[in-house]
Amino acid sequence: MSTAVKLSKLLIIRYKNKLFAISYDGNIANEIEYIENNSLLGSIHIGRVKKISKNINAAFVEIEYNKERQTVYFDMPDVKYIIFADEKEHTALHEGDDIVIKISKLPIKNKLAGATANISDVSTEVLDDIKARKNYIKSPSMLYAGECDYIEIIKDRLKYTTFDIVTDIEEVYEKILSFLKENHNELADRVRLYEDPMISMNKLYSIDTLFESALDKRVWLKDGGYLFIEPTEALTVIDVNTGKNVQKKDAAAVKLKTNLEAIKESARQMRLRNISGIIVIDLINTSDKSEVDLLYHTMKDYLKEDRLNTVAIDITKLCLFEITRRKRKPSLLEVMKTEWRL
Repeated sequence: MSTAVKLSKLLIIRYKNKLFAISYDGNIANEIEYIENNSLLGSIHIGRVKKISKNINAAFVEIEYNKERQTVYFDMPDVKYIIFADEKEHTALHEGDDIVIKISKLPIKNKLAGATANISDVSTEVLDDIKARKNYIKSPSMLYAGECDYIEIIKDRLKYTTFDIVTDIEEVYEKILSFLKENHNELADRVRLYEDPMISMNKLYSIDTLFESALDKRVWLKDGGYLFIEPTEALTVIDVNTGKNVQKKDAAAVKLKTNLEAIKESARQMRLRNISGIIVIDLINTSDKSEVDLLYHTMKDYLKEDRLNTVAIDITKLCLFEITRRKRKPSLLEVMKTEWRL
């Protein structure tokens, strides 16, 4: 788990009729997270096992949500950790069994929602209620609706640090305040409802500019170099260019400086754009092993700031930096459903 997440302020804002949580470290936006408009994530169900795939140690479980049935992907733990919705003794999971599961991942594109047997992070009161009712409710059924997605976002970030929360949406403010008073009363005074009639919160924080830059293929670096970010079906390529930074006196130093800037900004762009899966950064070529090692370990340090599991794999001989990042929600591009700006 990351231990270096940098977060001093969390904004909950509406942009283009969608809700987003934006994390700031000082004045720098470090992450944009789409707020899902449902409570499927974190919801707890009695589901029926429809199919077991032993080769991948997984099961496909049918649940009911919003009066519709859907199948979720269930990573099978040891049977002793599974809560069965009956009073029988179970030594293994079988097709047709009814079990208690929690939705841990939302469906993305053609991937099913993910589920876990671990429901221990709900309150003791809710847990006792679930265990009391599980044997008497018809499967599939939802036992417990998930929290509002922005509450889940706040809960997740509180694992790493404390921070201020600002929103200009009264309903959101009231729910966050209620959550904090009930669970983290010492932090209740750190949530604020923005109400300045003279300037909107979006304008104050230059939200239009932030989103425009996060949807632009080209990202300028401080010293004139730039990144060119190109998503494909299989992976995302980040191409590093020296651009305007073409000092001829010390080309090697310029290349290293540009690569180091590119490493830092690439890590930030992954979080802003929620880029996931396989990511390849096409660095400016260097054959100096010490420089390659520096770039690799520098990126590993920056990736510690990422809440999602992000792994620096390797830098190849062609200076292609291979990285993988866990997918949890749609990318910013997918959410906004817009063509990237050239």
